[in-house]
Amino acid sequence: MSQKLLSITVKGNHKTWSFNFYANPEHIEAWRNDGLEIDIIHNTVPLWIADAGLVSQWCWLQDLFNFKFMDWLKK
Repeated sequence: MSQKLLSITVKGNHKTWSFNFYANPEHIEAWRNDGLEIDIIHNTVPLWIADAGLVSQWCWLQDLFNFKFMDWLKK
């Protein structure tokens, strides 16, 4: 399987940190079973897009150009 953009969350004594990285999603369940907080990132949105209220349109375009719309057509 191809690599996907993932996020790992680390909780410290005073703050919570999140780091993005690319990895094989086949390992997600093993990491979660070991106590790590891992999430798949489906879309990324610049702050100016969020401030303009265009998040849904931005994500739709990202999905279109990443060919995720094919998954929607299969449903």
